[in-house]
Amino acid sequence: MDKISRLQRAMPSSMEAVILRDGANRFYLTGMKSSAGTVLITRKKAWLLIDFRYFEQAQAKVKNCCVIEEKNWCSQVKSLLGQEGIASLSLHTGLVTLEEYRQMQADLAGISLDASDGLALLMDSLRREEDEEEIACHRKAQQITDHTFSHICGLIKPGMTEIDIAGEIGATLTRLGSDEKTFNFIVASGPNSSLPHGFATNRLIRKGDFITMDFGAVYGGYLADMTRTVAVGNVTEEQRKVYETVREAQKRAFDVIRPGAVCREVDAAARNYIYKEGYEGCFSHGLGHSVGVEVHENPRFNEVCGDRLIPGIVITVEPGIYLKGKFGVRIEDMIVIRENGFENLTNSPKELLIL
Repeated sequence: MDKISRLQRAMPSSMEAVILRDGANRFYLTGMKSSAGTVLITRKKAWLLIDFRYFEQAQAKVKNCCVIEEKNWCSQVKSLLGQEGIASLSLHTGLVTLEEYRQMQADLAGISLDASDGLALLMDSLRREEDEEEIACHRKAQQITDHTFSHICGLIKPGMTEIDIAGEIGATLTRLGSDEKTFNFIVASGPNSSLPHGFATNRLIRKGDFITMDFGAVYGGYLADMTRTVAVGNVTEEQRKVYETVREAQKRAFDVIRPGAVCREVDAAARNYIYKEGYEGCFSHGLGHSVGVEVHENPRFNEVCGDRLIPGIVITVEPGIYLKGKFGVRIEDMIVIRENGFENLTNSPKELLIL
């Protein structure tokens, strides 16, 4: 079932029509990537209003709704709703600014704007349960990511900079078929690796460094996300202990992942082990996040999420330990929840690599 039909079937009786103007949901519903455009959906009809830059491409590509050249989207939306006798329009309020909302109130006078969280919750529910076609795109994106990691491990040496490594990662992902960069790659070495989101700098790689690399390919619009931490030349006993603690913490999370598992309880399986080993306060982010057409989606493995896992969720498992001013370790795999447990889409090695 195409995504628009799926949304139409899921719309509650109180929801006459919906409008979505953000890039992620526009792509999710139509399969069309663009920097602008409006998707308008009623129970029986759907339209993509898109400007002249993308109009011809959209006519050729988008098959599950009527494509209209966008001139003045508010007046066009008002006209289309009037033709269908619809007087209520649901907004994804998490993606509409106050300024935009006020402008819509003025331009769509006579249309009742539903500013509840109904559409946001509905889209979140639809996007978290991925089908086999979507999962196949994640799998291909992860294969590209795995090959890129293997390639970069053969190049890393003292004297390179973090920026050198990040540039080679990006070029390799593109060469191997990634649609685009998913986010600013994290390449952090030595003391920089104690920063969970430390971006690449001109720091020179040295013997004895840990290097944390967090990156992923995009295939068919769907993302991969993986982190590996490698060593250069040699490691200390402390580095080895931290690395093995993180690896064991991930294994303990895997041991409890299954359909029906509560997200915060999966987080606790890894977090409690890390704390028990003497690193309380050194693991400050959540254990993982869902991945789809965006790199951070719901549900999430953290200390507060009470959602239960269902088959079709693609989610990361990424414990870490960060010792301020010294070094950090994170290991991240991307998995898909299955009826009988989970499938790990990540194949890069997790034993400590000393390059």
